[in-house]
Amino acid sequence: MITGNLGSIVVAGAAGKALEEINASDVTLITLLVDRSSSIGDRRLTQAVREGQNALVDAFAGARERDSVLMALWTFGTDAQVLHGYVSVDDAVKLDGSNYRPGGSTRLYDTWCDALAANATYAQRLRDGGIPCRSVVVVVTDGEDVGSKRTAGDCAQVSSQLLATEQFTLAFVGVGKDVDFHAVAKAMGVPDGCVLVQQDATPSALRAAFAMVSRSAIRASQGRIAPGAKAGFFTP
Repeated sequence: MITGNLGSIVVAGAAGKALEEINASDVTLITLLVDRSSSIGDRRLTQAVREGQNALVDAFAGARERDSVLMALWTFGTDAQVLHGYVSVDDAVKLDGSNYRPGGSTRLYDTWCDALAANATYAQRLRDGGIPCRSVVVVVTDGEDVGSKRTAGDCAQVSSQLLATEQFTLAFVGVGKDVDFHAVAKAMGVPDGCVLVQQDATPSALRAAFAMVSRSAIRASQGRIAPGAKAGFFTP
């Protein structure tokens, strides 16, 4: 389904729990892509990002579906970093001062394409092993792309391929009012019902956005949000 672009970052992102260690009858793969560009620090949002991501992990830890969820965490600035591939909720990393320090530009498009390729690769591995799975990929950013080799059109092409399988939910969270995030997300192939824009670039507003992501992701893991192009990830 996805060919090319399977570089070292994709290989790292496609790593995950061994099939024989998965006891659930079906699995939900949650991939979180968190912007760590310099503007996050400039807006004094660094600690709010850490707290928001940590609260998301805690929310899954308390969910009934926790045993059927595998989480992957990426951050991205001038380059992307895979903090971990698909691990159980108990093994998911939380952001702190040692692993999340903003700086650099915003390679949004490269990170999106690589993360989708990684998710699709691991998901196919599960299906080949007889484990049904659904995928949720969410990006949280406060800016437009800067410096990517890939384009919005490249993102849209990959997004379209995955959404057509009706096994993927792709979501976009934009923070701030300097960018038309609905237009950015649309250009990347993210369905309108899966776009959340938090215009107030404040710590409390960002934490609220992460809370919305966690609620929606849990609903998706419960099968209450149908994957595909018509998914309403952020629809109440």
